[in-house]
Amino acid sequence: MTSLKSLHRKISVVYTVKKQSRPRFPKMTNGIILPPNKWVLHDPFLICTEDWFHYPGGFDFHPHRGFEIITLVFDGLLRHQDSKGNCGVIGPSRGLLHREVPANKETQIHLMQLWLNLPKSNKFDEATYQDLSSDKIPTRIIKSLNGEETLAKIRVISGKSGDITGPAKNVVPIKALDITIKKQGFTLEEDIPSNYNMFAFVLEGRGTFGFNEQILGGGNVLISPPVLDDENTASVLPIRNDSEEDLRVFLFSGKQIKEPVVQHGPFVGNEWGDILKAKQDFVLGKFAGL
Repeated sequence: MTSLKSLHRKISVVYTVKKQSRPRFPKMTNGIILPPNKWVLHDPFLICTEDWFHYPGGFDFHPHRGFEIITLVFDGLLRHQDSKGNCGVIGPSRGLLHREVPANKETQIHLMQLWLNLPKSNKFDEATYQDLSSDKIPTRIIKSLNGEETLAKIRVISGKSGDITGPAKNVVPIKALDITIKKQGFTLEEDIPSNYNMFAFVLEGRGTFGFNEQILGGGNVLISPPVLDDENTASVLPIRNDSEEDLRVFLFSGKQIKEPVVQHGPFVGNEWGDILKAKQDFVLGKFAGL
């Protein structure tokens, strides 16, 4: 992949995540990182939320169909269980029943959940599960020229950064990075396929993004559309840390599916018939049961 500095990433949308309590789920607060019903804007990503909860909050048994979910746990211990027999504690699909709750009464959960769309041809694939603990995610470390100072760390969850490839396997090609820029004034330039849609969520810190030097802080979200319809050419979005504290950013980019999307609750399809079929299958017990 050739990086051309002329292919500058443009920031088309910037907004701030607002926290709100969810009365249907006790002890739970969330913020919308990517809102629903704006499929074209951030295709192939559907919905993304930032959630905080503790016992008895969480997501009790519920079905899924037609998409993948990526869950990133920032703080606390999360107990996962699904109807395929996968279970375990996570810390710092034809159809599936899924549960995510605090591992104990003391833990405080802070996480991010991203819904990744599937092409029509894959919406009824057999459900799978990947549990990637921190020690399984490789880190790319960028040091100063003399090698004595760490300028940035990039945890590669999916896709590639530099010569490091992330372990996550997704049906739709995506790049998912947990970026921490430690040095004040250092600018990171990460290659992103020019035909990928991209969004970034600032978890903490303050920095300058893009060639138009947009200043963003914790809780801010930016969306950057594709630059060129060529997956073999890279584009660049510079990110500079402007404070003495670490700047931590989650960057996601993915190849657009360019198909119609219909979503109702935990079901995603290409038309309403897909949603009705999912509801029917769920009622008839055709989802794997717990």
